[in-house]
This record gives sequence, C-alpha cells and structure tokens, in this order.
Amino acid sequence: MSEMIPFPDKEAQLLASGTRKMLAQDYLSAKKDFEKLYNFAPSFENVQQLIEVYRLLGDFEIAVFYAQEYEAEYLSNPDFFEQYIHLLLLDKQYLWVHRLLKKRPNEKLQKDLIQLETTQEFIAEYDLQLKEQLFAQWGQQKQPIFGKKWESWLKGLSLSRFIYLTKKYLPTIENPFLLPKVVEELVSCGVKETLSFKTIDGRLQAVDLSKILPLPQAPQMVLFLELAAEAWENKDPQIAEGIAMEGQAHFSLLYPFLPEVSEIPRWIESYSLEYQSMFGNEKALESLKNYRNIQQTKQKLREIYQELM
Repeated sequence: MSEMIPFPDKEAQLLASGTRKMLAQDYLSAKKDFEKLYNFAPSFENVQQLIEVYRLLGDFEIAVFYAQEYEAEYLSNPDFFEQYIHLLLLDKQYLWVHRLLKKRPNEKLQKDLIQLETTQEFIAEYDLQLKEQLFAQWGQQKQPIFGKKWESWLKGLSLSRFIYLTKKYLPTIENPFLLPKVVEELVSCGVKETLSFKTIDGRLQAVDLSKILPLPQAPQMVLFLELAAEAWENKDPQIAEGIAMEGQAHFSLLYPFLPEVSEIPRWIESYSLEYQSMFGNEKALESLKNYRNIQQTKQKLREIYQELM
C-alpha cells in the first residue's frame, strides 16, 4: 500500500509562495499572496509579511494601517517596537512617534526622529506653508476638525513646527473645537511649556502643559463619570448615560480649562436637577438657581453645539 504524500495546507502554501516571490523581488505578486494569507489566517505573524511587502513597495500608509491594528504586539517587544517606530517615521507620523517615545523613551530612536524632523523642515517648506494656511483657516471656522482630516494634517509636521503654529495662532482663534484638539496633542507628545490660550469667555490665560493630562485621564473627567454613574446608574441608567454623554461633550470644549475637582459634584447636581425639572419637578427647577455660574457656562457650550445644526 503506497504511503500518503502530505501536502502543505493553504496557509503554508501562501506563505511559501509569497516568500519565494519576495526573494525574487517580485513584490506585487508577493503582496497578492500575503494579502490572501492574512485574509485566510489573520495573525501578528502573518500581518508582518504583509506589512513588509507594503514597506518595500513604498506604500507606507497602508503598512502603518495594518501595523496599528497590532500596536500592542509591537509595543511588547523592543525589536518589534523599533520596527514599528521606523515604519511610522517612513510614513512621516512624527507626532505619533513623539507620543510613543514619551511612553517608552529610547535615545537612539529619539535621535532618528529629531534628524528626520529637521530634514523635513528643509525639504518640505512649501507643504508646511500650506499646512499653516489650513491651520489658520480652521482657527476661524468654528467647526470640528474630524479624525482623518486632522491626521492627514499632522502627517509630516514636526513637533517644533506644531508648537510654533500653536503659539502663533491659538491666542487669537475663534474656533472653540480647535484648542482642545491642539492641547491634547501637545500634552500627549510630552510638551511641558507654559502657553497662553483663549477660554470660551474670550480671556487669554496661561496654561502649564506639564500639569495637564489628556482629557480621558483628567481627574475632573474621571470623577464626573464616576459620580454620574453613582447618582443614576441604579435609579435610571438612561439618565446616567445622558449626563455622562453631555458632560463629556461639554468638558471636551472646556479643555484644558476644566472646573476645579472640588466643583465636579456641583456640576453633577446641576445636570441631575435639569433632568428632574424636565419631568415636572418644580423644586428641582427652583434649586437650579443655586448653580447660576455653572448653568451660564453650560448654556454657552450648548449654544456652540447648536450652531453646528
């Protein structure tokens, strides 16, 4: 009786085929095999093959897209981390690299980053002028800048240029949605300067960025969400969710000028009283008079959002 000859499974076949084509520098054909491989068996091991072929083809944006799906794996190992940083640098995502190196300092990678940022300043002056013009336009539009548009604008921008634009335009901007986005980016990149920004009341106020946390980690935001849940989760989960959502929307516009931590319970009480008054509680409506300053601030924030409709 003849022996059965084992045939490699589909995953092994695609890996072998793609590897042969990579060695022959037939990267386009290899890409097709590795795309099939990853779709058939998505894993960190298989995505690395796909990322490498995209890198060799010069399609850094797609390579980064796949790599970011496995960022936790890249951050778990020093060699993988270095590969990930170099991939981001190829895609000119300098500010994202600053964010990562703030969490995981690496002197060699920091030097690579600074060198590339400096080179970019010299070779891409026209592109940087266009970015500045767009930033100035955003500052006057009173409209949110959504994810893809913001990420595209950040690409190719050095941290020093970003700080320069912040200092030049933020003190006079009219767009309330731009300041929080800029501040969170600066803080996440580890900037520790003291800069002046305009509050929603139009006052210029200095902010020590070394004392500011990203909004989700800010003690005011954390406490607000905790108290909202404590006050309403058991009584009425929908009200708890409504207060949490509106509070997050309001604080995202106030940032970095958030209320004092000691004031957060009063903010929760004011939202709670509003909900109670909506259901005909006249005593709650009367009690809101004790929260005049908070209500005035909330009214300004609501008007900003209403202008978008």
